[in-house]
Amino acid sequence: MDKVEELMAAYPDLHFIFDKNMPDGQQGLYIDHHIYLNPDQSQEDLLSTIGEEIGHYLTSAGDITAQDTNEKRKQERKARDIGSAIVVTPYDIIACFEEGCKTLAACADFLGVPPQTFKDAVTYYARRFDGIKTEENYTLFFHIDGTIEVVKTFGNQS
Repeated sequence: MDKVEELMAAYPDLHFIFDKNMPDGQQGLYIDHHIYLNPDQSQEDLLSTIGEEIGHYLTSAGDITAQDTNEKRKQERKARDIGSAIVVTPYDIIACFEEGCKTLAACADFLGVPPQTFKDAVTYYARRFDGIKTEENYTLFFHIDGTIEVVKTFGNQS
């Protein structure tokens, strides 16, 4: 099972519909437990789109497609933040570190996500964790400029 299939399987209450009639420029749309997806996108973009639309499922209320009010723009940003965090977890960032990735682009390539999705996740984590997150024996430092530092620590061995 690839990452797209795994992500869709993680949300069995949602119905994913690949719709060739999606308007140009529209990658996805969430309506009442249905996520409509434009099939004319790369696997990386599709993964990001599904994450964002799941973010709408988890956080949005009402029709926000017009983006004509601050509240609608805030809901869109929140869905995008949650979607990028679903697609790029702190454990994924640790995997990038362990793989030896040195740049955001290398991390995005290693994870199979668009660079902007990776950067959105890092920026979200910088705000959410006030810049620092500890996972097992790793400390992740998220900088608001979209960069990351990962430090591996070792516990006392008695």
